[in-house]
Amino acid sequence: MMKIRCSMVLFLFAILTISAQNVGEVKIKTLGPANLNYRKSPKRIVISDFQVNYQTALHLKDSKKGGKLWRGGLKGDAKASLTLVLDGLDPDDLQKLTDRLFQDYVANLKSKGFEIAPIEELWNNKAYEKNREKRWELTAGQGPEKGKEFGTILTRPTTQKFVVPFRTMGKDAIPLAGFADYAGNTESRVVNQKTDFIFNKVVLVVNVFEDSQSEVSRTLNRHAGNARVKAETTFVISEESSIMFDMGHFVPRGGVEVSGVMERQKFDVAQTPDRDKLGTDMGVLRVWSVDHQEKANYSIVKCDPKKYLEGAEKGLNAYLDAVLQKLADKAD
Repeated sequence: MMKIRCSMVLFLFAILTISAQNVGEVKIKTLGPANLNYRKSPKRIVISDFQVNYQTALHLKDSKKGGKLWRGGLKGDAKASLTLVLDGLDPDDLQKLTDRLFQDYVANLKSKGFEIAPIEELWNNKAYEKNREKRWELTAGQGPEKGKEFGTILTRPTTQKFVVPFRTMGKDAIPLAGFADYAGNTESRVVNQKTDFIFNKVVLVVNVFEDSQSEVSRTLNRHAGNARVKAETTFVISEESSIMFDMGHFVPRGGVEVSGVMERQKFDVAQTPDRDKLGTDMGVLRVWSVDHQEKANYSIVKCDPKKYLEGAEKGLNAYLDAVLQKLADKAD
């Protein structure tokens, strides 16, 4: 009886070990002045924005133009596309997670001796004065919304207001090149001023899909005229994430991977072009004829929402904690 119980304990331990979530190494890359430090800066933080972007879909496409073959003949166009959609998440749960992350982030800043300055100090800064009502809004998170990238759900905390640019200020609404990055330009003007606060902006990105085609594969397909796209599931706090403190940008080099969240799946869509090397003899003429070929794949990928939320919280907090420790080290 004792042997059976021991075997059962070992079996359950093995299952828990396999399914446990582990956060990979967090490597912070600091972008900014070589002598970046905050020792002479006031220990007050204005959080201009705190956004979490959750990837829930990915669309990849490739196309190769047909034409004459090198040794005679003709080939047609080839197209391949892949759309992956994550199923199982409730956007409201993502919003709740963002609110928790922000609460922990603020508590961590305060524990390291930083004061959170009112957002109105930034809102009333002279850098935002020109056409402010047309370009910016002072608003808290309004719940999950469509992100800038395809398949991305964007959330901001509902518990605090942020200075957010109007989306209508994009290049489609205003064709002048000078407004293409008006948000970044305005933030730079704030950072270059002498203020009694540290400007802070947090952009977090959680990815579940990634383009997995190597450059070697792309080159071979390009020369062969084949259209091909490849992707696989992952779970990573993307290196597109960035936390900005004045002139310093802290990014997760290589991303922060969390294991035990998504089942590994690979997807591959390839289309070879139609070729006619011989043609058809029409008497005085030889005619070549080809069809244009296209292949598309649409797949729904299931996820365990409990594992997703747990993994996202662990990975994001690991990145946030590592950055705030860097900030504290450079401020002491």
